[in-house]
Amino acid sequence: MPERSQIPHDLDLDRPSGARVHDYFLGGGSNFSSDRELARRVLAVAPDIRLDALANRACLHRVVRACLELGVRQFLDVGCGIPTFGTTHQTAQQLAPDARVVYVDSEPLAVTQGELLLEGNPGAAIVQADLRDVDAVLTADRTRQLLDPAEPVAVLMFSVLHFIPELPAAMIGRYLDAFAPGSLLGLTHLTADHAPQTVRAVCALLDDSQHPGIARSRAELTDLLAGLDLLDPGVVPTADWRPEPGDSDLRTEAPLSYAAVARKP
Repeated sequence: MPERSQIPHDLDLDRPSGARVHDYFLGGGSNFSSDRELARRVLAVAPDIRLDALANRACLHRVVRACLELGVRQFLDVGCGIPTFGTTHQTAQQLAPDARVVYVDSEPLAVTQGELLLEGNPGAAIVQADLRDVDAVLTADRTRQLLDPAEPVAVLMFSVLHFIPELPAAMIGRYLDAFAPGSLLGLTHLTADHAPQTVRAVCALLDDSQHPGIARSRAELTDLLAGLDLLDPGVVPTADWRPEPGDSDLRTEAPLSYAAVARKP
């Protein structure tokens, strides 16, 4: 649990936060009793959701490495959540020290913890903003200082779009329109395609949190990426996006999320 001095004064501890619940699934310590209570209720109806959270994090590492291989050195991690092991800048800068990363989240604790983690790192910063407020994200001082819009940027939206009830196609388009051709979008998203009853139960529980969730199908996510060049292997279960040795342990019989990466022509 964060030290008292690290807890923002305006933090709502009574209502669970999606970011803090996800932190619990990943084994982090930046969560509180209300978050842990909801997380345990979710695990009771969806025991594989913790494995899915770990698969999401492993997929993030693979996507970052794939972006680097394509020559991208700039990352905008939108809805980044609370920093835990293997964050975007750690993965990117380990392989490319010149990589630059801007994180974005509306959760006050995520921002406070991110600022502590990034202290002394000139190539990474975190911005507190709602990802739906695209102008606030793109015009933030740290975004403008670190990301060059004339060069490709990898926009990462991992485990966050399912907290937006309206179809986020226009929002995604605005993010990609702000950056050069060759920019990439990487996402993961909750789906009910394989375990509809389980995922409906999860979404019903999330209605009691600050961040109600919505599942989307493979067809809906494919439509969301229309106009972009979808990278192989397409829209697939998260653990199956370019898996590496050892990732087979993260597969489940009924996947709970999809992953995809697409490039701006």
